[in-house]
Amino acid sequence: VVGAEIVLTNVDTNAQSRTKTGKEGLYVFAGVMPGRYRLAAGAAGFSVTVKNDLVVHVQDELAENFTLQVGSVNEVVTVSANALNINTTDASVSTVVDQTYIKNMPLNGRSFQDLILLTPGIVTQSSQSGANFNTGPGITGEFSVNGQRTEANNYTVDGVSGNVGAAADGVALINGASASGSLPAATALGTTQALVSVDDLQEFRVSSSSYSAEYGRNPGGQFAFETKSGTNQWHGTAYDYVRNDFFDANDWFNNYQNVKEPALRQNDFGGTVGGPIRIPHLYNGKDKTFFFVSYEGLRLLQPRPAHVFGVPDYCIRGLVAPGSPAVCENSDGTPMLDPNGQNRIPAPAALQPVLNGFPLQNVSDYFPDGWAELKASWSDPSSIDSTSVRFDHMVTDRARLFFRFSDAESNSTTHSVDLIPSMIGNHPFTTRTYTGGVTSLISSRLNNEFRINYSSSEAATHIAIGAFDGSVPVDLAKLTGLGPSATVEPFFCGANESFVAFGCTGYLQGLTSSAQRQWNLVDTVSYSVGRHQLKFGADYRRLTPFAVPNNPTVSYEYSSLSSIENNNPDFVSVGVDAPAYPLSKNFSAFAQDEWRVSARLSLSMGLRWEVNPAPGVTKGLMPFTVQGSGPNTWAVAPKGTPLWKTTWFNFAPRLGAAYSIRGQQGWETVIRGGGGLFFDTGQQDSPFGFNGPGFGGSNFCATFLGQTCNPFPQVGQIPTVQDPTQLPPGQQYNAEPVGFSTHLQLPYTLQWNASVQQAMGKSQALTLSYVGSHSGRLLQTDQIPTPNNPNYGQFEFVSNGLTSDYHSAQAQFQRRLSRGLTALASYTWSHAIDYGSQNINFGYKRGNGDFDVRHNFSGAFSYDLPDAGHNGFANALLHHWGIDDRFTARTGFPVTIVGQTYLDPVTRKRLPAEEDLNSGVPLYIYGSNCANTYNNVVNGVLLPCPGGRAINAAAFSNLPNDPVTGQPSRAGNAPRNFVRGFGAWQMDLAVRREFPIYERLKLQFRAEAFNVFNHPNFGAIDPAFFCTPGPFCTFGQATATLANSLGILSPLYQLGGARSMQFAVKAVF
Repeated sequence: VVGAEIVLTNVDTNAQSRTKTGKEGLYVFAGVMPGRYRLAAGAAGFSVTVKNDLVVHVQDELAENFTLQVGSVNEVVTVSANALNINTTDASVSTVVDQTYIKNMPLNGRSFQDLILLTPGIVTQSSQSGANFNTGPGITGEFSVNGQRTEANNYTVDGVSGNVGAAADGVALINGASASGSLPAATALGTTQALVSVDDLQEFRVSSSSYSAEYGRNPGGQFAFETKSGTNQWHGTAYDYVRNDFFDANDWFNNYQNVKEPALRQNDFGGTVGGPIRIPHLYNGKDKTFFFVSYEGLRLLQPRPAHVFGVPDYCIRGLVAPGSPAVCENSDGTPMLDPNGQNRIPAPAALQPVLNGFPLQNVSDYFPDGWAELKASWSDPSSIDSTSVRFDHMVTDRARLFFRFSDAESNSTTHSVDLIPSMIGNHPFTTRTYTGGVTSLISSRLNNEFRINYSSSEAATHIAIGAFDGSVPVDLAKLTGLGPSATVEPFFCGANESFVAFGCTGYLQGLTSSAQRQWNLVDTVSYSVGRHQLKFGADYRRLTPFAVPNNPTVSYEYSSLSSIENNNPDFVSVGVDAPAYPLSKNFSAFAQDEWRVSARLSLSMGLRWEVNPAPGVTKGLMPFTVQGSGPNTWAVAPKGTPLWKTTWFNFAPRLGAAYSIRGQQGWETVIRGGGGLFFDTGQQDSPFGFNGPGFGGSNFCATFLGQTCNPFPQVGQIPTVQDPTQLPPGQQYNAEPVGFSTHLQLPYTLQWNASVQQAMGKSQALTLSYVGSHSGRLLQTDQIPTPNNPNYGQFEFVSNGLTSDYHSAQAQFQRRLSRGLTALASYTWSHAIDYGSQNINFGYKRGNGDFDVRHNFSGAFSYDLPDAGHNGFANALLHHWGIDDRFTARTGFPVTIVGQTYLDPVTRKRLPAEEDLNSGVPLYIYGSNCANTYNNVVNGVLLPCPGGRAINAAAFSNLPNDPVTGQPSRAGNAPRNFVRGFGAWQMDLAVRREFPIYERLKLQFRAEAFNVFNHPNFGAIDPAFFCTPGPFCTFGQATATLANSLGILSPLYQLGGARSMQFAVKAVF
């Protein structure tokens, strides 16, 4: 019917949009906010047909058809909209998580990472990333989507970029991906309140493959979050979620080491309120102006699992036999002896404050080289305060405005688990965003959406030495006379058994800060003509992060007991670093055509253009790249030389098709297929240049060079930051240069998929998909020795060249609310293959990717118990009860064996050699065989291997060394990532009961259990093949639970921890 009037009404705000059908009988509404709608169609000579209960989700493209009946315009025919939205418009693979799951699912930490994992093809960061030192806030991302790197995802909130994550310190900023705008904002606990609080979230969509040309910048997942707005009815919540260790299980490794669970206390409280803005006697905002305010506060005392630390023993501290401090004695009066049979003596007085900064030993055994054990667990305090205010205003029925301000302040205090627990860090994070938008219906065919955003994320780390189990607080910067801006690092390396047990141990103190700042402008124009819905748009983003390091940094390293007893360090370095002020710009434009070829066939065609210039600076020096005919002639390029040349021809075509085989309502069958080209920004490694010449300098002293180093607290000459272009001939740079390929190009990914979706009634559907991709020109960072280069002996070099491939079979079942039950379940079989899964630390050997999880299942359901008929007693017991469940199961992540390195004779690159594989030897050892191999006996009891399994060290062997270089000259034959860690499964369960209080007021009680069956999930495997399995060698064994291995989110809120219970009361009106 040509010229029929179509009216779309928001049920909650009464806002209306009107349009008319064109000559093809088609109509379009663009820029529709998520929400509940009523759709009406009418024309002269026909009755008005109304569809109720129409739900629009974020980024939905729905086809709602009408059959008008002949009759009077005064007659109204009411029909029901489909309960489940079937995609009949394009080939995108996506999942919408709506209010049913957001409100009801047990969300650990009230953070929505668990909900993201409901999408097929998504896995968490590898539990091995931390073991390989490639993880941490501001360094890497949290999810791999269809085999892409974790830094390849794009987060948006209300249509603008949410990739404004900051690093915990300046060093992480310039060594990680946050400076390039590749990571989302997060709190100090890694939770998502910095993006949007759960009670402020309307819904979100995860698009994982072959999405429209409208979306891009990164080739991974597109995570689109929409916040809540006010409505004509006043509504809100008030809640408090509490936890206490009384209800929780102990960490598996605490039980393993016979350590009591530390204290856990949590209060997560807050509320929301929204409605029309009314000013008595002045303004009534009903149907026009609305507000929504959200606040969430968290106060947490978080337990940490037990760790074993190396600490100075009583003797070296001077705490044994105080009457005769010159010689240390055992309890029986005999002298303590060092490994050479000489009498032990305490360290000199100048070093005592440093040694007493360590906690005291609490294990009676000690090592003859001056070290003893501390076994400790504790609790760390944290806090979050997240506030959001949103205003919406209907200027006319053709123009809508909104503005949102959010402020998320968080702080965590941590005792170090990597060094010593008396090293206490304070980590404040603050994220603020300001977002405005205008949606204009210019005509019945033309619509425009404009968004503008300014965001800032600031973070800092202040590390001090405090009181912990007998440690004496010490200000090393004051002792050295360097002042509060300095970082001082004393490190001690045991010479014998303790080195195997602890490696080098020590601590540091200092203060550093960093920030990310963003301007983002997005504009999209929609125009409908005939059967075509055209879209054109542009997206501009400007990032201005900064990092302010400590200055200077002084390190003292003692590598033997005698060096400590004589305060004669074996290595001392003094370094300075300049602040960094990077500038990154991203621009993209797109054109998209959604063509409704027929009632059954739709085509989606688009082209996206990406321009990502080499980063610059907002002030100070630009990083120096290198120039020259080859590594032996490389030298820093002149000042102002761009790191690489901008590429202008990054055009990304997209094509998708959807065909409805069967259109019967409730039993639709749709087949879809498509593919496209997707670019990454290529800027993730650009901050490395701020580590090079012109941004730092160092002086060092080493006894192995025949030098005598200054004892603590003396400080040698403090270097200056040199201009590398002004050095005299023959003088080396005082920092390792970082070069970039002049023709560095944007990494790309080719994606393709095919799927079939079958509706099974009006409320549920099953989708089966094949999803594949090939990525090329991936970033790689090489360390290239240059012994014949007079400027420096080794260069880092960033270039393209690596590839990856991904293949998967995916299935998803969806059930919208029907008879009280809502469900969403996903299964993925996949295989990810690459040469390296991180932007740094590549192995350059093709094999299983770090995110290669072969089988992955994730599901959730929410069920409201029905009434019990006319039985009043039964109704009183069962009415208003609900059960919510979340279940995850997957196979293990791959493990890369870490061993020697070798110099590749062809490329002259320093590469990981890994190991040789011994044929015929089992890869794993189990049960008693495993326990006997490691022979870990505590109090006369032989402890089992964690999880009852370990990688078999006998299956590998070190490579032979070249007699000339003393190092391997080839790579090992062991395949990369072919051994596996542990699989994982976990069920989270919530039980709720609502009590109606008065009309629209109700009270809800919730009891939630995370990992309700307390199933132990093991995480990081020690991959370092440097020792023989025994009591002090953990190679091949799990060293932590999964929750303590995933790196970004707080372990308390991660998948794979011990059972934790949470209780809540919530008022809803």
